[in-house]
Amino acid sequence: MGCGSQAVADFPPPAGPAVSPALDARPEGRITPGALPARRSPPGIVLDRRARTLTTPAGRAPAGVGPTQVVSDGGQLLYVTDTAGDGILVFHTRPKLELTRRVALPGGAPYAMALDTERNRLWVTLTRTNEVAELSAGARPGVLRRYPAVRQPDAIAIDRGTGTVAVAGAGGLLQRFNRRNR
Repeated sequence: MGCGSQAVADFPPPAGPAVSPALDARPEGRITPGALPARRSPPGIVLDRRARTLTTPAGRAPAGVGPTQVVSDGGQLLYVTDTAGDGILVFHTRPKLELTRRVALPGGAPYAMALDTERNRLWVTLTRTNEVAELSAGARPGVLRRYPAVRQPDAIAIDRGTGTVAVAGAGGLLQRFNRRNR
């Protein structure tokens, strides 16, 4: 699979969020009813979840075993959640599209992402563990901290003005918190 021996139509279905277990920790911050708007891929970027490829004006590249979302720094970096592969893939777009790094998030089933360019942070929901991971952004991201999240954290957004993180989960719950200063 994925080596050219099968047609894309014969591939297994695209990866989706893992089914989250019951909460074992109180979610960080404030919980209210609510939802987040649907997220779109950055302009000119196509993440084909079924074919497991990433296409940009700079080229096309394999995107892991279960890619689900892509975010851009607006310049030369793209981040892809590889839900089935339990990690984040980092791509450079110049001079050509190229996978340069994989950041492991073992057991978490990373799904939704948001990039906070003001604070140089990448935020990722971990659906299998009901957590949100805070990573340093850039060409060499690293996990800084994990926060307890609402059950089934499938969407995330950042208020760039305040740094407030918003996470949508099961049952129409919306979690809001500010990262802790370290």
